[in-house]
Amino acid sequence: MVQVLKDSVREQIFIAAEEQFAKVGFKKATMGAIAQAAGVATGTIYKYFKTKKELFQLIITDDFVEEFSSLTRNRVAAFAQSEGLSLGQSAMTGEAGELFRFWIRNRRKVIIILARAEGSKHEKFAQKYILNMTAQTIEQARQQFPEMNITNTFRFMVNKILTESVRGIVAILDNFEDEKAICEAFAASTTYQLAGINAFIAWSQHPGRF
Repeated sequence: MVQVLKDSVREQIFIAAEEQFAKVGFKKATMGAIAQAAGVATGTIYKYFKTKKELFQLIITDDFVEEFSSLTRNRVAAFAQSEGLSLGQSAMTGEAGELFRFWIRNRRKVIIILARAEGSKHEKFAQKYILNMTAQTIEQARQQFPEMNITNTFRFMVNKILTESVRGIVAILDNFEDEKAICEAFAASTTYQLAGINAFIAWSQHPGRF
């Protein structure tokens, strides 16, 4: 007898797996727990997906990872402004808006890739993500402020700021599900971060004055 696979069941499993990966991480998630969350027997999952790894890679696709990275590069590039960063700019416009909307649309996936990918092929993504943003930010600072001395302290602080920013992204997406609440949290976080970044840039240009 030909086995009939249902799209609706497949979608249930996808949703349950994404929830489990975001909640406990790829390494700790089990096919049994995913099956229970999906409301199907564990054996049923294996009719649709051979392994947990296969299921994970169908959720966290290479296209998703590339789009996330590309939108982030565009967002970091937008920070290079001749008159500094404006505290009045909306967090939901321009490159920032594109990235934030991507985060909201892919809330669980972003949590997974930035904090819960241990044991998967993307377990080093967050580390590389921060290093790439750090390198891009430092290069932009060098071009925008040629008189600035890019010291080890400056490099350390840029990396620290971006590391804390990534942790903040995960915390917001982990704690809020409603789009309005997520937007409010990001707006508040962005206002706080921009004030700190502008102060840091001022210090970097004239460290002896502080």
